Amino acid sequence: MSPTQRPTLESAAMARQNGHRGGARQIGIAALEVMGAVGAATGAVALLDEVAPVTGLGVLYVLAVMFVAVRRGQIAALVTALLSVTVLNFFFIEPRYRLTIADSHNVAALGVFLIAALVVGRLAAAARQQATEAERRATLAVAREREATILAEAASSLLAGRDLEAELASIGAGEPSGDSSARVGLTSAPERREGELAVPLPASRPGWLYGRPDAGWDRSSLERLAEGLAGLVDVERERQRLATQSAEAEATRRADVAKTALLHAISHDLRSPLTAITTAASALRSTSLTPEDRDALINAIESEAARLSGLVDDLLDLSRIEAHAVNPRTDWCDLGDVLARATAQAESRREHPIELDVPAELPLVRADAAQLERVFSNLLQNAVEFSPDDAPVRISGGPGGGKVTVRVTDQGRGIPRTKRAEIFEPFVRAHDSGQGSGLGLAICRGLVEANGGEIRLESTTGHETTFAVSFPLVAQPAESR
Repeated sequence: MSPTQRPTLESAAMARQNGHRGGARQIGIAALEVMGAVGAATGAVALLDEVAPVTGLGVLYVLAVMFVAVRRGQIAALVTALLSVTVLNFFFIEPRYRLTIADSHNVAALGVFLIAALVVGRLAAAARQQATEAERRATLAVAREREATILAEAASSLLAGRDLEAELASIGAGEPSGDSSARVGLTSAPERREGELAVPLPASRPGWLYGRPDAGWDRSSLERLAEGLAGLVDVERERQRLATQSAEAEATRRADVAKTALLHAISHDLRSPLTAITTAASALRSTSLTPEDRDALINAIESEAARLSGLVDDLLDLSRIEAHAVNPRTDWCDLGDVLARATAQAESRREHPIELDVPAELPLVRADAAQLERVFSNLLQNAVEFSPDDAPVRISGGPGGGKVTVRVTDQGRGIPRTKRAEIFEPFVRAHDSGQGSGLGLAICRGLVEANGGEIRLESTTGHETTFAVSFPLVAQPAESR
């Protein structure tokens, strides 16, 4: 015999021994009730013996039989009827104190009494059995309702997309006791608490259902409930598998799109400056160039090389953002200084009016100043590119709503409605005929979000376009006050 079987056999033997003890106790209590009922009826007959005929007082024993029948059933009622006839004959029918009857009328009366007592006892026992059956069915209905409620709650959690494991951990928490009387643990081995029953879940994933007997759970109810919950666990596992497959497929699709876009950028955006550099370098070999032509070709090479270098830098920045490797050096950052430097860079590239309309003392934010300067330089470069020559680019903002917000606004033709949802995606241009690689806004979003902020578009087709950059308003350092 294995060690795991020995405790089971010992438990079964102990259960049988406890059952025998409980049965003997119930028989003893029933015997006391029979004797008590007959004794009470005998006392009542003795008190009324002088004022009423004995055969008429026998109905008191019928009441005793009914009492025992309702309490203990038909067999106990039969014993009570026989004992009642014997006591009535011995104490109250002549000759008294002997188990003989002198008058034949008394024999008939005792026979009728015995039959009446037996019939009444049988009817009372049947009524008791029906009441017990009705109570059992009511209890069973309540148990089935509780099981159905638990399954419905678990299924609702599954349909709502909530964590089924967390829901199953306290499936009985809504009961009047305020404590969970049943719970599920998705573990390979049972982790039973004191006083709990445990049954395995017949699911593809290991698990156990626990219930407390003092809350009305027995093994058959737990096994019935476990079968339904196991189906839900299998459905949840299948849903998670399909969701993982879908996420992997979507990631693969996005990767393919990114590869295609990257190849397009390399074949177009990189080829243009390379072609210009190659052409200018070949032209420099001519001996008939004037000094002015030579300077123009050198300037073209430098310009296209700078453009090519910027595109490579953008691709490297985008790869770091996609790999979540931005790693900003967070410190107290003065947005006023950042905006001043970004404005100076934009004006050095192209002369265009820029209006700076922000409070003199903007609250400090926690961010990487160099990365924020890159963000606002990109936004200003785009705004200058898409603004008419006589329309200034406006920088505005300030604190409000628990945030510090800076807005860069141009007076261009706006962004088409069809492009707004994807304007921050890599290689997406606001206009098909626009210049640039389509990486600037994607880099801006990546850097802003890496520094704990957010960037959003505020645009109306045919009118101005505004990009708003916001950072949380935090408690200022003591030296800045």
